[in-house]
Amino acid sequence: MDEETLQFFDSWLKVYYKKLFPVETFCKWLSYKCESDTLLRREFSFTLAGDIYLRYQSFKDANELRQELVKTCPHKIDIGAVYSASPKIYRSMMSSSYKPLWKELVFDIDLTDYDDIRFCCGSNSESGKAMCDLCWQLAQSAVIALDRALREDFGFSKLMWVYSGRRGVHCWVCDQAARTLDASARTAVAEYLSVVKPMTSRKTLTSNKPLHPSIEAAFEKLYPRFLRYIKTKNGQNFFAREAGVDYFLKMLPSSEMSNEIETLKREFLNDEVSNSSDDVSTKRWNTIKVFLKENKRENLMKEIVLQLTYPRLDVHVSTGVNHLLKSPFAIHPKTGFICVPFDPNTCCDFFPCNVPTISKIMKELELSANNDNTHLLPYKRTSLKPFIERFEKFVSSLESIEDDCKGPTQSQSLAF
Repeated sequence: MDEETLQFFDSWLKVYYKKLFPVETFCKWLSYKCESDTLLRREFSFTLAGDIYLRYQSFKDANELRQELVKTCPHKIDIGAVYSASPKIYRSMMSSSYKPLWKELVFDIDLTDYDDIRFCCGSNSESGKAMCDLCWQLAQSAVIALDRALREDFGFSKLMWVYSGRRGVHCWVCDQAARTLDASARTAVAEYLSVVKPMTSRKTLTSNKPLHPSIEAAFEKLYPRFLRYIKTKNGQNFFAREAGVDYFLKMLPSSEMSNEIETLKREFLNDEVSNSSDDVSTKRWNTIKVFLKENKRENLMKEIVLQLTYPRLDVHVSTGVNHLLKSPFAIHPKTGFICVPFDPNTCCDFFPCNVPTISKIMKELELSANNDNTHLLPYKRTSLKPFIERFEKFVSSLESIEDDCKGPTQSQSLAF
């Protein structure tokens, strides 16, 4: 954050929570159409100034939540499960009686898990930046692939995608069937979607048997994005870099293809790369495709594409019913960006640089006080307007859910 934001952050937070945070819609979302005490049994956690962490918070209604937000001005808000009793009284209950009943199925994508394939930002870059528009393409690709899989493979439809405020995105699956999954079913879903695992040994498709239909569908969606990502201009220049070439070569079964690998290395070394306007990376990719086809390794070509574009999930975020996740419309304490929802269908047009910050909306609110539109609700006088309206539309769509709001049963399973 800039110096001005650091100086006024706490005072701005008070105004934000009092006038702009969509607390009524927020509580309507988290209550669904359940019992009147559902919100009271929902866990929240607050991180206050000085990294003071308050867990097991709960509120009976929107007014009580608003009052507490204005009073404490949390730098971070996290949302947890709906429990068998109010989290505020958990200490007075036997552990066997206090249990999480249900929670949205959530997914967390963070660009730090892609540091081995991005050279513009991250721990392996010279810049050391958290992210930029070049590597944000990875987050966009992850949204495209994960959104397709959740809708088409699992039949979920109530998905809310939210910018995390810094270098990632969150997905909240709000279908009743998703919310009532137990831990084992959540693990099964997360493992099914974990084709590529963050920063670990890579899975390699050495067989040329037909791929799973879900993987084939992901490949078809992601291949055009892969071609843009590897390009020399406006891309990562991936295969023109020694690190990119090494990444590919390590995926080859060296014990079986040692001679072929040496031949490919020599061919790369003989590339004419003197003209910086040449798309050396794409040229080398075309060479790689021919090489893999000649050696009957076509599936490995698809594996490379998926390694560079498929979602890398933090499985632990998705599997635990009692795991908390950052709230939509929270403000990231290190960047000042607001965690706004966005449309997955237009995610290729969504970039963090266009997300409102707390400093921006405070200035907009101040300027609007001198205009003729003071009759409008405060958020409608700021750049938060389209994001809150999107949130309201999503929450309204949840009213069509036939919901019994019961927790998971032992017999509950998810077939796929």
